[in-house]
Amino acid sequence: MGGVFRAPRLLTVVKWFDRTPRDVTRQLLRQHRVPVVGDRVLLSDVRPALAPFVGQALGLELELVAKAGRVLAEAPSLESRVALAEVVRIHAARAGAFARILEGEHVDAEEAMRPFAETTRSFADAIAGADWYEQVLALHVASGLLVDFFVSIAPGLPEDDQDAMLRALRSETTHPHLVHLLQRAIVATPRLSDRLAVWGRRIVGDALLQMYLAVNGPDDSGRAVPSQPRLEPAFNDIVASHTRRMDELGLTA
Repeated sequence: MGGVFRAPRLLTVVKWFDRTPRDVTRQLLRQHRVPVVGDRVLLSDVRPALAPFVGQALGLELELVAKAGRVLAEAPSLESRVALAEVVRIHAARAGAFARILEGEHVDAEEAMRPFAETTRSFADAIAGADWYEQVLALHVASGLLVDFFVSIAPGLPEDDQDAMLRALRSETTHPHLVHLLQRAIVATPRLSDRLAVWGRRIVGDALLQMYLAVNGPDDSGRAVPSQPRLEPAFNDIVASHTRRMDELGLTA
């Protein structure tokens, strides 16, 4: 791995195999630079540059489109194919909306995605999954975590772009389609539960790394507003939402 992954701090971050989400968060998010209100850190106070912020989101979303397409191709039943066709459509529509935001600002989408290309590919590889069930859960977990994060940080964008970004993120969700597929799979094969619970925990560390890059930049240059707080409280809210989604599936986060 090259580029950003040469930084010792990030190499430590991605060794998440035997950590809980809270431990991953603590290790990942020390010494960031985001404003604090009392003992709370507000991601909404980060002021991301539009092109890299939306470029990273677009690159990640395109990877989820591709992943959803592969999962659709391997779907074992007509019902699952229909549900996953909707998942593909929703991710593709979201990616299209991100691309239009960049186009409206006269930003070349490929150039905006380029700084994150390597880390985005690494993220896609890391959440590939060993079988169809792990792939479906990876879509569910990764999409939920990243949407929650980008919604939290989007208020730092200029008002028009913020509104467009939030509409893209909130207009539709893949949540009910994927939850239905996963619940049916777990009911049909209860032994899946333990394996999927472990897999879900592993994905969290990789998703948190993408959030770290969104706040600090792909070169770890620290593009957030200067300050020296703990970021853990802000990201704990995102991990807590992930935990609720796992609980809905009867999986331990």
